[in-house]
Amino acid sequence: MTVEFRAVWVEGIDLPEIGRRLGADLRSAQRCGLIELIDGLSYGDGTAVIWADRLNNDWIQIIEAQGRECSYALTDLSARGGQAMRMGWGLNGIADLVYSVDGEETTVFSVTVPGERWGKAPGALDSYAAGLRFDLEDTSWKTDPDLPSEWMAFAEWAESSPLSEQSDADLVLPEGWWDFYEMSLNGYDPAVATCVTSALTLIGRMTGREIDDAWLSGIHTRLAMPVEL
Repeated sequence: MTVEFRAVWVEGIDLPEIGRRLGADLRSAQRCGLIELIDGLSYGDGTAVIWADRLNNDWIQIIEAQGRECSYALTDLSARGGQAMRMGWGLNGIADLVYSVDGEETTVFSVTVPGERWGKAPGALDSYAAGLRFDLEDTSWKTDPDLPSEWMAFAEWAESSPLSEQSDADLVLPEGWWDFYEMSLNGYDPAVATCVTSALTLIGRMTGREIDDAWLSGIHTRLAMPVEL
């Protein structure tokens, strides 16, 4: 996972049909791993790139490596009896989780504000959200047993010493804090991480499989398509 991430999940059609609905050049499809995918990107060339494959028998998982053409096409991807979802995050924060059914935007689900739902059926995903936390103001992460014991001390230091004003050469940190420092520079925050994890868990409950290392380390299909200006 990176500072910017976008993914789409589609049920009801196969990968060639997804490519056709997106306007991808199916003749240029390639099978590759994640490192090859990233190394082959050429930003600003007017091309959108996805990396996609079966998540299980019912759902296809799509990582948007470049561009947002897939995220913008949920209604097309769910048309004629299908389902499609998208979520992601970037420098502007976590995007809403959007769910489309049979060509209609059905639910827009806020990942960071509890209870904020929109769409034709605002509560359509609520049954998958039991026990999950979608609230940036929720501080219960502070008592999470998996939270490193030194994180709170680091967080207090970071708050009083803005990271943007620090130079690596000038920093003197306890040895165990360097990983925390690098994570913070990359935008990590426990409250945000809780919301992201909850959203991915919700999607996993619905699709029947969460995104995992086994899938991300696999060989999947790279498809390219022109960016709509």
